[in-house]
Amino acid sequence: MKAEDEKYCVECGQAIHVKAEVCPFCGVRQPIFYANQPFQQQNRSLQDDRWLPALLFCVFLGSFGAHRFYLGQIGTAVIQLVTLGGCGIWWLIDLIMIVVGKYKDADGQYIKSPINNN
Repeated sequence: MKAEDEKYCVECGQAIHVKAEVCPFCGVRQPIFYANQPFQQQNRSLQDDRWLPALLFCVFLGSFGAHRFYLGQIGTAVIQLVTLGGCGIWWLIDLIMIVVGKYKDADGQYIKSPINNN
């Protein structure tokens, strides 16, 4: 049961301090809650706005890691650039994960389609 100065982690569900920016259990960055805007609506608009550009970057420039640069994953983007998308395998896996909505950005937020936003 959570206390007054605790909140639940958005990824693992553990009770953490209300001011924690990163969950000490799973390491996922916690979203900022605004008083007048519920988290679900704020989170959804971010995901909806980034899904199509991420998909297009992956389809057309995925072997160069463009989608990873776009989503803030600079380190793995450079590796993907050097290996040309892991000889196409890494690129294909990223493409499938973006399409099904299981791809995460650098902050740990899922990039989901606005059509299939479950």
